[in-house]
Amino acid sequence: MLQRTTWMALLFWLSLPAHVGASEVHEHIAAELLPMSLQVSWNSNKPHLGKFGHCAAAFDSRTDDGKMAFACSIYVKLSAVAQRKAIQHCDEQREARHIKAPCQLIDK
Repeated sequence: MLQRTTWMALLFWLSLPAHVGASEVHEHIAAELLPMSLQVSWNSNKPHLGKFGHCAAAFDSRTDDGKMAFACSIYVKLSAVAQRKAIQHCDEQREARHIKAPCQLIDK
């Protein structure tokens, strides 16, 4: 009976998804490496980020604003949530504007 219970517990633990509790890894970019118009957006949003807020950006061109995406997640209580939401909103803009470059979190 003990052996059967042990096997059942082992099967249960093995059936859990491997990503449970794993943190997401996103690419980062320094604010100084952003195109000038994205740096302006970053500088205007940075004071509102607080402790947990994050912004993300993607761009295929350094001069064409139509080939840039920028999004921030500000009013959140967890940094991981802010990162995920900023990337999500950036990805939505990126897809709508057909930007090929991936969204990256902007380093504070």
